[in-house]
Amino acid sequence: MTRTKLLLAAAACFALNANAAPQGVDTGRVEVVGAQPAAARIGAFTFHSVQGQYQLDDGRILSVTGTRNGEQRTLYADFGDGPTEIVRVGKYRFAALGKDVRLSFEQAGLRRIPDTVRITSQDGRQLALAQR
Repeated sequence: MTRTKLLLAAAACFALNANAAPQGVDTGRVEVVGAQPAAARIGAFTFHSVQGQYQLDDGRILSVTGTRNGEQRTLYADFGDGPTEIVRVGKYRFAALGKDVRLSFEQAGLRRIPDTVRITSQDGRQLALAQR
């Protein structure tokens, strides 16, 4: 069962229990909060291939860097305002922590190394395009 279905089932169970209480008894309030997407592990090839500098279409430089602590790999994106950690949410797709920004790295033709980054908001609106 998916996490969303489990949350909905739990909410329905709480609602039934709250309605079954005797009248005049304070049942409290149940608040169900959706889960954030879990960060996927970053593979070695992806970790190394997305790092570099990308020229944004507005003239700024996007710098993607990484750190490694044992098997733990962490990537950071810097749009000129300081590095922000980015977490992998799909194949060559990342979400910036604390910002409404997603980065999708794309490669042209048969190349395996990404040369373009599409920067979008959480709702899918394109904010910028960057080239290596």
